[in-house]
Amino acid sequence: MLIGIIASLLGAIGQALNYAVTKDCQVKYQIVGLKLLAGTFIFMGAMLTIPLVLLGYYHYFELSQITYLIRINVPFLLAQYFMFCALRSSDASIVSPLLALKIPVLCLITFIFFDLSLELIQYVAIALIIVIACIFSGISGTIRLKSLIFVVLATSCYVLSDIGITSYAKAMPVDSKIEQVLIVTCLNYIAAGLIFVPFCPILHLGVKEIWNTRNAAITWIVSATFCVIGFNLSGLVSGTIIQSLRGVFGVVISFVFYRHETVGSLSRKTFYLKVVLSIAMVLAVALFYV
Repeated sequence: MLIGIIASLLGAIGQALNYAVTKDCQVKYQIVGLKLLAGTFIFMGAMLTIPLVLLGYYHYFELSQITYLIRINVPFLLAQYFMFCALRSSDASIVSPLLALKIPVLCLITFIFFDLSLELIQYVAIALIIVIACIFSGISGTIRLKSLIFVVLATSCYVLSDIGITSYAKAMPVDSKIEQVLIVTCLNYIAAGLIFVPFCPILHLGVKEIWNTRNAAITWIVSATFCVIGFNLSGLVSGTIIQSLRGVFGVVISFVFYRHETVGSLSRKTFYLKVVLSIAMVLAVALFYV
């Protein structure tokens, strides 16, 4: 359980770092939207062929696993589409904190299909996390109803994808839960990368653009691996709860790497409010484990 929680924390830090690195890639190389997503996935797929071959993970692939790959990647791609739709009508600073809505969506699904049972204090912690996330979002402005609907659809699809990849990992015929995740990470992201290869001519995505996504790809795959290890060791709900801290780590990383831009674009009062909310989020997550 403890190793799973630590892995989830590292995954949340990695996700926050990935947001910063992806932003840098967008600004520096002008690679955005579907082109950025495709380039990142193709680079990840190419990178993961190394452990696939050297560690012999290709031996674990069977055609029957295509069902798992569909269950993981179709919801994920739909989630990305819905997020793009949400971001078209609302600012990213408004939309991103609301990804914490994954928690109630996941709790509802696991309650209905997997007989989830939580203590009262854990439900209180979840409620606090959602309230804090909404306040975080509200600092940047009011979300439009259309965007909110797209966010709910996106978070629902992300949850289905998380359930799919965790189920895939547990189905791997090896004893180590960590190695289960490493095998699945290689197989899934190579498959996902191959999906995007035929779209390169349409997106005008060349080798140079794919190479320029390398930092986003590396931080993505590292954070995703830690997150799934957390799911596999401590459970989906626990891992998703800790993922809600990515906004907190995002505040820290933004301050470290974009200090002048961040502080300069916010009033002192707003900046300190974000700090207070970040501390409150950490306490709310800690309450879940009391």
